[in-house]
Amino acid sequence: MKYRNYLIFALLCLFCRGEMFAQEINFSKETFSNANMTLPYRKATIQGYGDKASLVVYLHGGSSKGNDNEIQMQEPGINAIATWLSDNNHKAIMLVPQCPTDKAWLGTTQDVLVALIKTYIDRGVADADKVYILGGSMGGTGTWGMLSNHSDMFAAAMPVAGNPTGQNAEEVAKVPILTVMGTADKIMKISNVEAFLTEMDAYNAEYEINVENGWTHEDVCKKSYTNERLAWIFKHIKDSATGINGITNDKSETIKIVWYSVSGQRLASEPTQRGVYVKKSFYSNGSTSSEKCYKN
Repeated sequence: MKYRNYLIFALLCLFCRGEMFAQEINFSKETFSNANMTLPYRKATIQGYGDKASLVVYLHGGSSKGNDNEIQMQEPGINAIATWLSDNNHKAIMLVPQCPTDKAWLGTTQDVLVALIKTYIDRGVADADKVYILGGSMGGTGTWGMLSNHSDMFAAAMPVAGNPTGQNAEEVAKVPILTVMGTADKIMKISNVEAFLTEMDAYNAEYEINVENGWTHEDVCKKSYTNERLAWIFKHIKDSATGINGITNDKSETIKIVWYSVSGQRLASEPTQRGVYVKKSFYSNGSTSSEKCYKN
């Protein structure tokens, strides 16, 4: 009986730490009204470490416009982002608004979206220094536009297959950016993004551009949200006191360490054999870090 009780306790501990079961991610249906517009959106609350949750906003592409609060959820990037947050114990609130059929992510729609973000910050449920925006196609263009007009809101951004032409490079340069484009994309031109990034260079911008060979517009929108890219986005934290965005150095307490082979295979425990391995550390503030280690 004593052994059985101990086993049950051990299993519960593993469950609580997320080692055995991934948390189920549910997106509730919500609406937000402002400026004579009602914006449908979906919301997921993702459990993790840290005091306040990050606020993660995903902007969908043009084919997901409407008012059913359903079709925008078909985009693969949403699940990829939510899964990464959950797997990395990154406490977050994720919002997926739906753009009206006759609108885009600009003008009044952008104003309402900004008001929605501020609502979560003003209520104290989201960390103002950890607001992130991501999106593809029309959502990628909308992400560039949000940065141009509201750079002070975001810690980092990931515009995918979008067009930044005409945006304010000086403002956008205040936010760390990772953008992805495809050589076979017939809708969004790589040259437009490269030209804009060149403008940003004058303002000491922090950015990465990943150009995928052979990827079509659809490929970029579906495949861009890899673990490595998302880790790059979410390692950034904005300092509200200074207005400077950067990588956090305050990792707080180490709560878990996971070891991998250099090929990416997760190991059951810390390796003892000689060789090169990857050590991934999880911290109590929700951040993670990875480093290569050599075992003698």
